[in-house]
Amino acid sequence: MKKLITSIILLCIVFSGYSQSDTLYTKKKEKITGKIIEINDLEVKYRLAIAMDGPIYVISREKLIKYTLSNGFSEALRPDELSIENEHGEILNNRSVIKIHPFSPVNSQFSFAYERVIKVGTNLDVELGYINNAINRQNIAPNRLYNNYRVADYTGVYLKPGVKFFLGQDFAIKGLRYAHPLKGRYIKLDLALSYLYFSNVTTAYYNPYNSTPNNVSTNINTFAYGGFVNYGRQFILGNVFTLEYYIGVGFSGQSVNYTNPDYKKSLGPYSSEYFRISNYHGFLRNPGIGLSGTAGFRIGYILPSKDKKTGK
Repeated sequence: MKKLITSIILLCIVFSGYSQSDTLYTKKKEKITGKIIEINDLEVKYRLAIAMDGPIYVISREKLIKYTLSNGFSEALRPDELSIENEHGEILNNRSVIKIHPFSPVNSQFSFAYERVIKVGTNLDVELGYINNAINRQNIAPNRLYNNYRVADYTGVYLKPGVKFFLGQDFAIKGLRYAHPLKGRYIKLDLALSYLYFSNVTTAYYNPYNSTPNNVSTNINTFAYGGFVNYGRQFILGNVFTLEYYIGVGFSGQSVNYTNPDYKKSLGPYSSEYFRISNYHGFLRNPGIGLSGTAGFRIGYILPSKDKKTGK
């Protein structure tokens, strides 16, 4: 009988201790019962109810939704809008974006890109462009191949698959957490493949060995390929859009095929079409040494992620 009474008393003491405890409510819907020691702008310090004289534990305020004291007082912990950790909290699971070059028509092309996070700090980036000088006939340089003294028509495509490695400057200081895996400075390694087709190109100047003008015509197929190292930075605007700029340098090669071999012969030894075909629209190349450059300014739309529960 005495043992039963003793057990009841102990249970009452324990229950009384729990009833006088504070409670922390986490974003993972967990309840932590104990004694809150300190609450500051970054964290909450507490002891567990089962060990009031035990070690002090620390939890980030960002992981809590509210706390309740033993006297009944309760307060919701709202996220700090100025906190870097919460800067893009609403879209942390949105990790893919589609992009365009808004000024690409100036260069007689339409360009599109798709970027997706492979893992934090490493993203896949693929860009595709359609080339047609009918988009902007005022842009005649440097592709100055002529058709009866008029710039010849040309069409083509280019592809630039690459991988971005983010440098890690844009993260929260506490815990070194990234603000968002689509944001920050990066180094991008990419390949570049570009094909151009010039139709009905006619020589438009005099052969130095002949007093009469050349009038030989041909079609030209040209293909360029290379690799680039780029430096860039990407920003997130309003948790909806991205804004990005980059510049890169690399080396490239090219091949040129004339459907009419007599066209190249008629040019003479001091003329080279290679120097007239240097704008491959995904990049510019120096035909003499193959040194090439690329640059871009892109805006994108962040694709909403599907809800894991609903699939929508």
